[in-house]
Amino acid sequence: MKMTLEGFVEYKRREFCKAVQCPVQMELNKLAEASPAYEQTRQKCSNGCLYTTWQFHHWLIEKGYIISVSLKLKNNERTVLANIDKRLVEWIDQQVKAGNYRDRNEVVKSAINHFKKSRIS
Repeated sequence: MKMTLEGFVEYKRREFCKAVQCPVQMELNKLAEASPAYEQTRQKCSNGCLYTTWQFHHWLIEKGYIISVSLKLKNNERTVLANIDKRLVEWIDQQVKAGNYRDRNEVVKSAINHFKKSRIS
């Protein structure tokens, strides 16, 4: 089931590849879609992409894309979408990279707990 979020657009196939000017994508652009040469070249992407998931994921983030998931998450959790200042996201990522937290989620939970404790005191 395909669901579009109001105010958002869906990622277009190979948008990342075109934006980073992937050499395989540049080759595909010259070929007729679904032709034998096209399909053979496309297999290069399927079997050995030149880019990492990390690069793709961070490109998506920089472009404002989100990845939506089902609301049926573990421990009765829900996904909340928020726009956060780029410098704050960089700081959060530094905290994770330094090993202070497991992931972004843990940093955010810690910050919220700290805020709640400071409001109660």
